[in-house]
Amino acid sequence: MIVRGLILFIVLGWLPGLYAQPAADASVAAETAAPASPEEVLQTLLEAINKIEAERVQLKRQVKRTSDPAAAQQIEAQLEALDRDLQEMKNLFEETATGGLSLSALVHKPKEASFNWQRELEEIARPIFDELKQLTERPRLMERLKSERAVYEDRLQIARSAIAELEDAIAQTEAASVKKALNVLFEQWQDQRESAERRLQRIHAQLQRLSAPSNEPGKELAAKLQEFASGRGLNIVLAISGFMLIYLLLAGLERLFGRLNSRRHEPGTRRMARVAILLFRTLAIILSMFTAILVLYVRDDWLLLGLLILLTIGLVWGLQKSLPRYIKEIRILLNMGSVREGERIVYQGIPWKIVSLNFYTLLHNPLLHGGGLLRLPIDRLIDMQSRPYAPDEPWFPSQEGDIVILDGDVFGKVLLQTPETVQMQIMGAITTFSVESYLAKNPRNLSRDGFAVPITFGVDYQHQNVILSEIVPTLRAYLQEQLVQQPFHPHLKTLLVEFNEAAVSSLNLLVVAIFTGAGAEDYWSIRRFLQRTAVSACNQYGWIIPFEQVTVHLPPAQPLLPSARHVG
Repeated sequence: MIVRGLILFIVLGWLPGLYAQPAADASVAAETAAPASPEEVLQTLLEAINKIEAERVQLKRQVKRTSDPAAAQQIEAQLEALDRDLQEMKNLFEETATGGLSLSALVHKPKEASFNWQRELEEIARPIFDELKQLTERPRLMERLKSERAVYEDRLQIARSAIAELEDAIAQTEAASVKKALNVLFEQWQDQRESAERRLQRIHAQLQRLSAPSNEPGKELAAKLQEFASGRGLNIVLAISGFMLIYLLLAGLERLFGRLNSRRHEPGTRRMARVAILLFRTLAIILSMFTAILVLYVRDDWLLLGLLILLTIGLVWGLQKSLPRYIKEIRILLNMGSVREGERIVYQGIPWKIVSLNFYTLLHNPLLHGGGLLRLPIDRLIDMQSRPYAPDEPWFPSQEGDIVILDGDVFGKVLLQTPETVQMQIMGAITTFSVESYLAKNPRNLSRDGFAVPITFGVDYQHQNVILSEIVPTLRAYLQEQLVQQPFHPHLKTLLVEFNEAAVSSLNLLVVAIFTGAGAEDYWSIRRFLQRTAVSACNQYGWIIPFEQVTVHLPPAQPLLPSARHVG
């Protein structure tokens, strides 16, 4: 404790005299005492060091002689305190002798501060806020002056009221001592009023200067634009130019690499090429961004540099949250995902062949107009799945020029089919369907692999004995004879006439005419011909065409009424 008091006395008393610095916390005696010479200070410090070392030696001897653990622990604590005091005295002696320098600064390395990302981010963002403060300095200064003006106007009003009250009190006071005290107080309030008036004058002058419009606003605007063009505007142009130059240069090298590699068709080679292209594009973006940052760093534009760094950090943070989705896209891009090149995929109800996988995937359907090509972003393929396909699998229910039937009764010719719409000629008019609605109508293609026209024709039960032996072969021969005279006869493949069923009121025959796709336009003509020819055969050979019979049973109480009635 004595040594610490000595150190405090030297620091607060003698050292201020040595360096000629005022000591605010020293005692009155220390302030009035004559400053010590450097030699006296060093002598005093050396004596203190010797005393501490002697005390240490004595305490070490006591530790060796004592047998009480508690007493030994207490002495050890005193030794540690003396060691700290001794080191402080030695440092103080050294700094006094060298004028404030110390060997410890050369021997000990400065302790590195721990990394704090918030502090580092503040250091990056500080130039941005400093620049924003400069941009808004004038309006903020005006607001501060207006607020200060209101405060001093209030003070001036209070001072004037107090002075008026004091003048009345002085005029009414008789006692000399009271009047003297009032005069002193009066002078103090006058000083406050004058101070408020002077401050208000300065505030009014500053506000008037800040609010005064420029005499030449055009020249001022031109000067500001010129300053921006030669300063920050030029920095923006250089940074963007550097970014675009590096990116376009590396993109050109990537295209050259892709063309050289496109001649190879080995699967392993193409996969490695995709990996190389992906790494190349990532490197291009990183180098381009680094070039922009380097340009702003060389130009000493810390505002734009801070904004660019914060933008980069924001982009990286956003990529971190969507990383799983990007991993899926990368797998697809490398032909290792659920969608693979050369396979078949269904997109919006239409099958497509995946021609090439890239950031924009190329799909192809050979039966659609305009080459049937569709360019699709790779993110659309994440939740899809492709599969290998057989060579004979259909790519669309129809082709342009085909005859189709929609929903079993809409007959028309396909004029145009694209990835979005299908145009058909129906009853002489052009009708447009979306691909989804067209496929939903279950189109039946008559032109692709041919078609069949079936009809059911019945004869009366009185021909039951000859239906199989005479009517079926006779009707077949009659139909074949009449078909020869029709324009669609060359497209006929097969004609079937068979007994179909024994219905309630007729014996039904089934007539089926099978044609090639070339006769699809005569579909309804063929159907009408078969019906017409069957009736003509019945007329020629006397076959009775039955009509539907309905039997009505009446109660026995009315015998005069007929028991059955035939309704045709």
